[in-house]
Amino acid sequence: MRQSTETNGRTRWRQVLLPFLLSLFRGALPDQIRYSIPEELPQNSIVGNLAKDLGLSVPDVSARKLRISAEKEYFVVKPESGDLLVSNKIDREEICGKKPLCVLDFDTVAENPLNIFHVTVIVEDINDNTPLFKQSKIDLKIGESTKPGKTFPLDPALDSDAGPNSLQRYYLNDNDYFELTEKQTPDGGKYPELILKHSLDREEQNFHQLLLTAVDGGDPPQSGTTQIQIQVTDANDNPPVFSQDVYRVSLQEGVPPGFLVLRVTATDQDEGVNAEITYSFHNVDEQVKQFFNLNQRTGEITSNDYFDFEIADSYTLRIEAKDPGDLAAHCSVQVEILDENDCAPEVIVTSVFTPLPEDSSPGTVIALVKTKDRDSGENGEVYCQILGKAEFILKSYLKNYYKLTTDRTLDREEISEYNITVMATDRGKPPLSSSITISLHIADVNDNTPVFHQASYVVHVPENNPPGASIAHVTASDPDLGPNGQVAYSIVASDLEPRALSSYVSVNPQSGVVFAQRAFDHEQRRAFELTLQARDHGSPALSSNVSLRVLVGDRNDNAPRVLYPALGPDGSALFDTVPRAAQPGYLVTKVVAVDADSGHNAWLSYHVLQASEPGLFSVGLRTGEVRTARALGDRDAARQRLLVAVRDGGQPPLSATATLLLVFADSLQEALPDLSERPAPSDPQVELQFYLVVALALISVLFLLAVILAVALHLRRSSSPTARSCFKPGLCVRSSPGVLPNYSEGTLPYSYNLCVASQSAKTEFNFLNITPEVVPPQDLLCKDASWVPSTNHGDAGVPFTSDTILKEVTVKVNENAAVGTPLVLPFARDADVGVNSLQRYQLSSNIHFSLDEKSGRDGQKYPELILEQPLDREKVAVHDLLLTALDGGDPILSGSTHIQVMVLDANDNAPLFTQSEYRVSVPENIAVGTRLLAVTATDPDEGINGKLTYSFRNEEDKISETFQLDSNLGEISTVQPLDYEESRFYDMEVVAQDGGALLTSAKVLITVQDVNDNAPEVLLTSLSSTVSEDCLPGTIIALVSVHDGDSGENGEVVCSIPRNLPFKLEKSVDNYYHLLTTRVLDREEISDYNITVTVTDCGNPPLSTENHIFLKVADINDNPPIFPHTSYYTYIPENNPRGISIFSVSAHDPDSGNNAQVTYALAEDKFQGTPLSSYVSINSDTGALYALGSFDYEQVKELQLWVTASDNGDPPLSSNVSLSLFILDQNDNAPEILYPAFPIDGSTGVELAPRSAEPGYLVTKVVAVDRDSGQNAWLSYRLLKASEPGLFTVGLHTGEVRTARALLDRDALKQSLVVAVQDHGQPPLSATVTLTVAVADSIPDMLADLGSLEPSTDPDDSGLTLYLVVAVASVSCIFLAFVIALLTLRLRRWYTLRALQASGNGLAGLPASHFVGVDGVRAFLQTYSHEVSLTADSRGSHVIFPQPNYADTLISQESCEKSEPLLIPEKINAKERELEVLQQAPPNTDWRFSQAQRPGTSGSQNGDETGTWPNNQFDTEMLQAMILASASEAADGSSTLGGGAGTMGLSARYGPQFTLQHVPDYRQNVYIPGSNATLTNAAGKRDGKAPAGGNGNKKKSGKKEKK
Repeated sequence: MRQSTETNGRTRWRQVLLPFLLSLFRGALPDQIRYSIPEELPQNSIVGNLAKDLGLSVPDVSARKLRISAEKEYFVVKPESGDLLVSNKIDREEICGKKPLCVLDFDTVAENPLNIFHVTVIVEDINDNTPLFKQSKIDLKIGESTKPGKTFPLDPALDSDAGPNSLQRYYLNDNDYFELTEKQTPDGGKYPELILKHSLDREEQNFHQLLLTAVDGGDPPQSGTTQIQIQVTDANDNPPVFSQDVYRVSLQEGVPPGFLVLRVTATDQDEGVNAEITYSFHNVDEQVKQFFNLNQRTGEITSNDYFDFEIADSYTLRIEAKDPGDLAAHCSVQVEILDENDCAPEVIVTSVFTPLPEDSSPGTVIALVKTKDRDSGENGEVYCQILGKAEFILKSYLKNYYKLTTDRTLDREEISEYNITVMATDRGKPPLSSSITISLHIADVNDNTPVFHQASYVVHVPENNPPGASIAHVTASDPDLGPNGQVAYSIVASDLEPRALSSYVSVNPQSGVVFAQRAFDHEQRRAFELTLQARDHGSPALSSNVSLRVLVGDRNDNAPRVLYPALGPDGSALFDTVPRAAQPGYLVTKVVAVDADSGHNAWLSYHVLQASEPGLFSVGLRTGEVRTARALGDRDAARQRLLVAVRDGGQPPLSATATLLLVFADSLQEALPDLSERPAPSDPQVELQFYLVVALALISVLFLLAVILAVALHLRRSSSPTARSCFKPGLCVRSSPGVLPNYSEGTLPYSYNLCVASQSAKTEFNFLNITPEVVPPQDLLCKDASWVPSTNHGDAGVPFTSDTILKEVTVKVNENAAVGTPLVLPFARDADVGVNSLQRYQLSSNIHFSLDEKSGRDGQKYPELILEQPLDREKVAVHDLLLTALDGGDPILSGSTHIQVMVLDANDNAPLFTQSEYRVSVPENIAVGTRLLAVTATDPDEGINGKLTYSFRNEEDKISETFQLDSNLGEISTVQPLDYEESRFYDMEVVAQDGGALLTSAKVLITVQDVNDNAPEVLLTSLSSTVSEDCLPGTIIALVSVHDGDSGENGEVVCSIPRNLPFKLEKSVDNYYHLLTTRVLDREEISDYNITVTVTDCGNPPLSTENHIFLKVADINDNPPIFPHTSYYTYIPENNPRGISIFSVSAHDPDSGNNAQVTYALAEDKFQGTPLSSYVSINSDTGALYALGSFDYEQVKELQLWVTASDNGDPPLSSNVSLSLFILDQNDNAPEILYPAFPIDGSTGVELAPRSAEPGYLVTKVVAVDRDSGQNAWLSYRLLKASEPGLFTVGLHTGEVRTARALLDRDALKQSLVVAVQDHGQPPLSATVTLTVAVADSIPDMLADLGSLEPSTDPDDSGLTLYLVVAVASVSCIFLAFVIALLTLRLRRWYTLRALQASGNGLAGLPASHFVGVDGVRAFLQTYSHEVSLTADSRGSHVIFPQPNYADTLISQESCEKSEPLLIPEKINAKERELEVLQQAPPNTDWRFSQAQRPGTSGSQNGDETGTWPNNQFDTEMLQAMILASASEAADGSSTLGGGAGTMGLSARYGPQFTLQHVPDYRQNVYIPGSNATLTNAAGKRDGKAPAGGNGNKKKSGKKEKK
């Protein structure tokens, strides 16, 4: 009955309702529901009403899906009533084993809301199991010497029931020798023990059978029985006995070693170990042991070696059989040897003739063979034969001699070496044979011709190849050896001229490589064939030939040749007529050209290079057809000129041009007046005269301008006296820079190029540039070394000594031998007789043995040893005695021997354990097979009596299944894992038994220590195997229950899943978890999930278990079909059959099911006004496109389609792709003849041929076109019919009709020709045209009349032309001489400047006062040239400084563009030097004077304002001082101006300490002494500002304009 239903009334309802209400908040009842049932209930038995006990109504059972959650479902909930039913058979012993209380715990789950309830069912035991013994029969062995009172433990019976129903007592049937007693184990188990009441006697009864019964305490009681079979073991008291005293056997002498000769048999009436017999040889010599072997256990005699009848024909063996008690028996074996054929014949090769030439004749002797056999009679008769060589035979020569000869001709190339096996066989039975192998080498002769690897060779060589290039390689092989196999190559024949052959090709005689001796020309010879010969070096030599065909490939080395239009006899172009009413596209004519090349190099294209009326005509790119591009206008001239270029397709392409003269007229008669009325062509002589006059005028004007410019410059420099006074010696330096001779290092040099014009409005200074210096690098070296050590070792030996071994007699006796037992001793021999012979024996004193003497029939005395007292081997195992023999002589002589009496063991001691109880503690996770402990027992007996075996006694099945006991070592190990939760300790009994059936026992207690060895378990209570990919985050996927069989921390579990999954686990109630989605799923990205739920406990080390949840994501239509390509294209030949499949497109939809089923359709569109659906259709399922009609390349060359792929989803999705369909041309159009065109009346046109035409004269040309393209449009012409065969020929590819021979008087004046034009399509199409050729001279006369319209040449024009040419040449020469003279003067001045710079003595001859007025500055390392230009008007005077270039480049373009036009030659020359020679950057142009150096209104001196400068000697000296001051400031770095950030490259030359701070600032206004003029910086003009005014008051404004 359930414990929770014991109360009633309100208390009962509160106890039921309160837990239910709490479960709504906590998810489970606080107390467990308990039921109690007996085991073995039938299926569907009612345990209790679970719904009622949980407080649920019957409808709630189905609505809330009340169900059982357990690892193994023994129970089920009945939905109709809520009863808890038994679903499977419940066996308490299977579930709980020996536990006194059997409890089943499980959970019940209810949903909506989720609740979990714990239920406990107690299973009660019933008496359904009978006591059972492990064995239905127990076998025991007890020695007959065992003493009464000895106990023998027996295996207990097992009863799976518990409590009173378990095993209670044992019964034994009545008998005279044994009785039963019961013992109890520490765990309460009972086991029986058998006790011996009386001594056993094996001779009276050697077997006892008992019945043991076990009874339980059930009602009614149940019992089980087992039989006990006891075997009494015997003592060793019987010696062995042979079955025969003498054994006889016969053997063949050829029996192999190991052959069984005989088996001797001895028997012993004892049992067990006492009956084990060992066999050995007794008193046999070493020869017997060499040939025979005796098995000590089985008595089998086998052969050790081969017997030889000739050496020995019989053997006698003595055999001894002995048991473990040292009791023995003897017998003899007679072995007879029988003779047989055991000697094989021998083969000896006396001589061998090798090597043997392969052309040796049959019958040639190769070798001489001799045979012999050691046997006699038939066994010694021998015959010989050859094995498997048909090329040789063996002939008998003399007795036992044979000769080996050839039987046929040999071939070394087939077989170069023979291994001939000669076998000799005797006539014995069975016959014996032997063989020998003779190696024969075959010598080579020249009997094979060289063989080429190919029957013929074909090579391709491009033309224009380099001479000496390898073009082919032929190889021949000769199977012969040495010189017979060495091959030489040569050219023996060719289709070339014999004299030209050596200039074309050659072959290497050793390698067979063919070389080209010249460059081949495809147009001259496209192919030629050679015959190559391969010859060996044999005697005589053999040879073979092969053909080599050389195909010369084409290259683009020939320009196109224009065939039509051809030039006239005088070199002029011919005319073609065009109707005035010609529409656009009218075929006017066709330019026909050929190319001597072939292939792509001969593919020609036509282009219009020049036209008198652009846009009026067009030329076909591939056909050369000249057509009208538009209709003829009224303003268009009646005569048109076209220049057409013909280009081939080679790389690089070559081209040619053709000139076409076109006349707009409807007939030739209409065109003649136009040609006659045309204006006279321009005279080339007049045009030449015009160009000569223009050239003469231009050259004259240029020459005149140059002279005027030179004179003006010269006059400008010398016209002003004021300016000339500036350049007097001593006042101004020349424009070329110079340096003073004696200077000191370390100063900054400057050289000023001062240029002054008559107008003082401008003054410029030009500065030059600086160049840097460089520094050299260095290197390093290093070395290394190494060493290797070595060692030596030695050995030493120690000598050994030998020991002396004394001989003694050993006697064995059992320790249980009876008193008075005699033992045989060896007797002594005495050669004396009578009284002096042996008289008596004496034995050393001892307490166990005495000596007795016996006499034989011959009077010989034999000693016997008599046992006086019982022996005990455990006390004394060996007794040493001294036996002495004494004679009767005087003095008495004696002899003695040592007797060693060995006491043999008897099983008279039981084993004994070292401990009565063994204890051990082991962890439950110990590995299977681990040794737990070793029990040890000892037995003072020896041999088999002291050999102990260990075994479990009274063990249960669980113990035997869990542990293993080593029967020899006593080691206990595990055979299966231990489980602390299943059993915490094991109690067992171990028995040790010796070979005599004596035993003892000991207790063993194994305690199991708990470890974390139970991994957690994961159970899926509910699972949704499929989830839609559009499910919302938080959707419940599964309900997971976890359980761990361990307790404490080892039973606490943590549940988790991988973090990279869109799911999470939330703990619900106790050990229940919800699996939820965390984000939106995408089936196309991941269609299914294998979610690994990992449960880990908190043990040390922690254990974990994984359970895999397979979740499939259901598809929704969220992906459109996708084409693998963005566009497609395909080709289809025209004239295709209707309905043919032309292409197939496919699209892939990553969705599944109907969402992935794709249908195809074509987008609606039109082509040339017709819907595309009338051209092609598409299969909606497969995407295959079909042609609905036959395409025509001439009408439709390309179709552009759009294919739509849609899926079957809801709503459907789609995508588009473009498909380009290209139509391929086929030969479906015949050639169309354009010329000659038929007149309107349908008659054929007439072509004229002069009677004086030579062979090859071009009469006319047939021009045809083909509407097809490619190869289908390639045309060929041939003559089908002619009124005069052989008179005319037609060009195959040009269509030119030429005379094949000269015209004769008998030839008709009118010739009719039928010309066929055929294309290269498959099949080819053709057209024909009829030509009428008239033989007449009227056309050349007409051309002569037209030529008479040209103007005649005037002799006076030729003279005028000559005078003009002479005048142009004269003026050009004079102009050139003038320019050269000017350049020479400039170069001379420049050279002088460079010489002064190089020598450093440019100004050495000038006084220092002429230069600066003082000689304080003497060291100049680099010069700067300042250009100062002054005008008479002091209001515009300024200084221009060109922009510096810090990279040693040209002066900036900006400063050059600011130059004034009126400069003196020195200034121009200075600029040229700046650009071409020095190329040095000037210093910073920010330059100014100190206040004391500024004369006039800005300084201490008042100047004249009239503009005259310099006006006196004082002003001149002031100017010199000013220049010197600026140079001094630059030299000593005392300028007050701040330098810029840059150094203008000066640091590279003068060191890093030199910066722009050392350079004066030249950017301020400059005041000239003696004048109020202001020298301004040219930067003002560069900035677009006007220069400063002419008075000193402009100083402030000048500072404001500074950059």
